[in-house]
Amino acid sequence: MKKKSIRTYQAAVVIALSILMIGSTSGLTAATTPQTTAFSSAISSTSFSQPVREEVELCYYDPEGLVNVIGVEDVEVPFKWQSAIRLTTEELGPYADWTLTKVNAGYSADNGQFECYATVIIYDKGDATHPGPIIVNDTTYHFDSSGVHTIPLLTPVPLEGYEELWVSVEWEQTEQNVYLALMDEGPAVDGKGDWGFDGNWSELQIYGLDYNWAIGAIVEGEGNAALSILNIQGPVGVNAEVKNIGSVPAMNMDWSIVVTGGILKKVNKTATGTVANIAVDATEAISLGMFFGLGKIQITITAQAENAVAVSVTKSAVILGPIVIGIK
Repeated sequence: MKKKSIRTYQAAVVIALSILMIGSTSGLTAATTPQTTAFSSAISSTSFSQPVREEVELCYYDPEGLVNVIGVEDVEVPFKWQSAIRLTTEELGPYADWTLTKVNAGYSADNGQFECYATVIIYDKGDATHPGPIIVNDTTYHFDSSGVHTIPLLTPVPLEGYEELWVSVEWEQTEQNVYLALMDEGPAVDGKGDWGFDGNWSELQIYGLDYNWAIGAIVEGEGNAALSILNIQGPVGVNAEVKNIGSVPAMNMDWSIVVTGGILKKVNKTATGTVANIAVDATEAISLGMFFGLGKIQITITAQAENAVAVSVTKSAVILGPIVIGIK
């Protein structure tokens, strides 16, 4: 067994449940376990009432790679510390009228502390290095088995009006030098996936723990729009369709078509537009008009709505004068 300590955090890698190998550390522990969980950002339907509502997990971890377990070493127990993720408008934007109802958190009962009490804390926007005021912290959970646990919030948080949320789990570590909180293999999503608090906020990657916490915010709402880019074709200019494959109308859909390349990189054309509303299962035609060039070109089409995440498609083609052929 090899151990290295940096500050108060420690990291371990478990080759098997009975074999513990400790690697580079920073105040948190990392362990490899054979467990798996459902992937983040999975969408499922629930039938609490009509209309049908959906749940989406907003997170950064890879559920198939939860191989690290984190704890705090050389502290007087019991000791409380936090693991947290930061959700920005990039993640929250499409769900602005939804509600945060549950939190997923990954725990290991196989690395020294067989049970643990933890508190879920939701913070408002702060700055790039620490969260703002506490919004809610009234949910406590008892972990007694390994895996990703789903924790219902006693006080759900409507997302409307929040530009940013920090979702934190405050662990009560009752044993010395043990490993509690699951992380994936990384790399960490900078500024978002690996925040820790043991008296000061910091990203674990600066201590060599370049991983993401197994923490997810489960939001619930009455469906969302989803965009698909279809039927990309020439021969004059570039034409395509954007379809709303979601469950509600897509609002204020912005699109762009960018074409670059050709001999001597002479081709550089862009078209953009906004569509106020696309009904469910409806399509909207978009196009970039006639242009001239010669040689191989690249076509990139993107679309995003207020209530739909961005989608992008890139194709290659050949232009012969004004004619676009061979799109693939």
